Amino acid sequence: MKRITLFYALVCTVWNISAQSHKDIASVDSLATRVKRFGTGLPQEKVYLHIDNTCYFVGDTIWYKAYVTRSDKGWLTDLSKIMYVELLTPDGYLVERQQLKMEDGTAHGTFTLTDSLYAGYYELRAYTRWMLNFGRHEHPHSKYTENMFYNKQMAKDFFRDYDKLYSRVFPVFDHPKEAWRYAKDMTLRPMRRYYKARKGKPEIDLRFYPEGGHLIEGTDGHVAFEINDEEGKHLEAELSIIDSDGKEVAQTRTLNRGRGVFTLTDMKPDDKYKARLHYQDYDYEVKLPEVEKEGYALHVERKDSVLRMIIQGTTESKEELGIQIQCNGVSKAFRKLSPADMRKDTVDIFWASLPTGVNQITVFNGEGRIYADRLFFVNHHDYDQPLITVEGIKQEYAPFEPIELRMKLLRHHDADVSLAVRDHATDETTYDNGTMLTEMLLASEIKGLVENPGWYFEADDSLHRHALDLLMMVQGWRRHDWRMMAGLEHTQFEFLPEKIQTLSGSVHQTYSLLEETDYGDSVYIPVIDSSVPIYTTARDYHLYPDMYAPMAKVLTLQDLYGPLIKKMKKEVNVSASFIQDRDIVDVFQTTQKGKFYMPSAVVNDNYILFLSASDSTKSEKYKRRIKRKGFMDEQAYPKFYVKLDPFFPVFPKPYSYYQDAAFEEKFALQDSASRESFTERKLNTVTVRSKRGGLRRLDHSKPALVVDAYEAFNLAADYGLNCGMHDWRTFSRQVATAFFGDMGMDRHFYLQEQYDGKILDFMPEQKRESKVGMSMSNAQMEKYRRLRHLDKLYIYTDYVPREQGSWKYSQTNQPEVVIDYQLLPNDGVRPTYRDRRYAAKGYSVCTEFYCPDYSKKPMPDVKDYRRTLYWTPKVKFNDKGEAVIQLYNNSKKTVITVEAEGITTDGKPVVWKSETDKTYSR
Repeated sequence: MKRITLFYALVCTVWNISAQSHKDIASVDSLATRVKRFGTGLPQEKVYLHIDNTCYFVGDTIWYKAYVTRSDKGWLTDLSKIMYVELLTPDGYLVERQQLKMEDGTAHGTFTLTDSLYAGYYELRAYTRWMLNFGRHEHPHSKYTENMFYNKQMAKDFFRDYDKLYSRVFPVFDHPKEAWRYAKDMTLRPMRRYYKARKGKPEIDLRFYPEGGHLIEGTDGHVAFEINDEEGKHLEAELSIIDSDGKEVAQTRTLNRGRGVFTLTDMKPDDKYKARLHYQDYDYEVKLPEVEKEGYALHVERKDSVLRMIIQGTTESKEELGIQIQCNGVSKAFRKLSPADMRKDTVDIFWASLPTGVNQITVFNGEGRIYADRLFFVNHHDYDQPLITVEGIKQEYAPFEPIELRMKLLRHHDADVSLAVRDHATDETTYDNGTMLTEMLLASEIKGLVENPGWYFEADDSLHRHALDLLMMVQGWRRHDWRMMAGLEHTQFEFLPEKIQTLSGSVHQTYSLLEETDYGDSVYIPVIDSSVPIYTTARDYHLYPDMYAPMAKVLTLQDLYGPLIKKMKKEVNVSASFIQDRDIVDVFQTTQKGKFYMPSAVVNDNYILFLSASDSTKSEKYKRRIKRKGFMDEQAYPKFYVKLDPFFPVFPKPYSYYQDAAFEEKFALQDSASRESFTERKLNTVTVRSKRGGLRRLDHSKPALVVDAYEAFNLAADYGLNCGMHDWRTFSRQVATAFFGDMGMDRHFYLQEQYDGKILDFMPEQKRESKVGMSMSNAQMEKYRRLRHLDKLYIYTDYVPREQGSWKYSQTNQPEVVIDYQLLPNDGVRPTYRDRRYAAKGYSVCTEFYCPDYSKKPMPDVKDYRRTLYWTPKVKFNDKGEAVIQLYNNSKKTVITVEAEGITTDGKPVVWKSETDKTYSR
């Protein structure tokens, strides 16, 4: 056994950029300078994942390569050295989170779609810790839920959400019933409750986006709009714009993807505009934004070789204005407008001075007020020419035939490129089909999905340019927040660019749990100075009409222990022990303001982590004696509540309509061979299967989640839902909150406990909904109360986190949660501890993609059903920028798809795809 002991002093990791008072701001020049310095001094990072296939089947392995770039330079990042990639289910539940080490801004890994998973549209989500400093906001929740947490800060951390993280959605189909039959059937997770579609007048979502952000009195306003149905599908429609007198002042129609634009001339402040349209035999009226009496309107157009910005204003103040243009957060142009006459002014910027990509215009005054802003796209066609070629692709390959591809870098002899070669027969076209090029130039600057983004780059005609400009105009979100960059808003950078593996957390005072009682018996609660039974669910309480009124609700952590929670009065010593095989590394650190942030041992794969804290004023002998006493007793009280501070995103984003919808346009196939599956037949159309009906009996073979009981306890403790001690009476509610939050409800959802599939009939007079019940001895019940006897928690629910706030969950349709406690088999017992103990994961280690060698003719009975024929995360080029790839076909006649993606050393996206499906290549 090898043991290493390390001591570290705490390094503060929180940067604060304070908001400036108005009297500290000298002029628009100083604000523009701050923005410029911010963009180059604190650049953001962007992620792109190249995956080996366009669809998968349950049982498949997903191979991916991650590229992380700097926003200011465009090349591979040298900021972060660690990134995180997550696989989420169609419902939004986490399957696995991987921590990856980045040597040069790239990393690669795999996810296995185990047989226990369902089919559906899965999501890959990727980020660095540095990225989590940007675009943060509070996830919608009910205020009562904050009382479930140890303190307000822990609740705030739990409900922290992010505007924009990299996301890729792809279909996963059912496990083939036979190894060679890749039928594209999709059986979704079965639900107990079937939600019928709403009838009557369909809902539409019509939104207006005045150019620059505002309609201003006395100016001409260009207004973009977007119209979708209630599921987010783009609609085609004609609109009539009506003024306050009922007069039609404009007519327009959608031009592309439910978007269009119209102009309002010489607007009056008392005018109230609205749009009328007819859709599916129904008439609709939607109000436009109100006309403002003061402000500035912005109109942007391209005039030959210049970008022309027309600013119209109605304000009486003679203030100096600034116009700043930035791309990827980097300032590219700045102009001041004279305060002499701000009724109308024109500013021209040479088009050639702006870089290709999404550019952002901001019009502001010396106090930092933004009067107008707008996105626009610049395309100099400097990415049109391919940077790589792939030759040697045949029209068709015979079974087991060798395949040789010749790759060559053009104009750049140094690039990081990943390569996928796959059987074209099972390729699946989706709307989420971006490439390295479209992600870095376009999609990364847009909130949400840009469906089929490559279409915007197919041609540079008026149709495509206008459609792209409409996409820019209907964006209300900015990746690069100008006010934050100008120092006008207090900004806290909680995370540094992560260079090494670290542990970050906090230490708090613990408290004594309430007196142990049998299930259903009363317990004295000091907060209310009364003895009442503690139950997990609110529904149980109505069975006891004589119960003390304040207790007729679900008891939160604050209800039970609020007055007992005290703030730390002094700093303590934190001890972390990393154990892997026979190696042990001990790390010690003294907290600052109750926080610790320490480098961890460099660990790959799985390891065990112990965390504890001790009084820094005590002797080492005393600390060792206290640490040993009760170390393996989960019911012993730790001196302090030690927790890791989770930084990862908790909540999934809802899918837009186009993320999980079948692609409507079917590309022409190259020849008949590409239509063949392994059965020499045409593939089925994607079929989605899901049982229909009313509320059905609980299917115990189909849980929504299966989690280790000890890991669930750790997760709840780190979120702040307990004080680091296991309390079986409130554990189910802690677990439900950890995985489901409050479901966006203003009331507690019903939660039921089961024990190895059955409901405990501990109150004979209490009628249960289920027909299956059981009685249990106190000795048997004791096992379900202790972590040392618990194995898994099987969690059943109809709730889908991606659909929080959906109409389906209103009134009596509220989802329920059932947590089934499973004991370890054969009366097993696991070691449990007084202090925090984690089964943790270090860097994920990726195996090498297996390529069979058929240089010797295989036996007649050999069957090879691979869909991905070849994958490498890094093609090895020689000094001339050339590479030769050799592989073998599977066991059928095959048309192949070849896809190469990557980036050059100077930040140029590399994209090449064979034209089997008539898609473009770059």
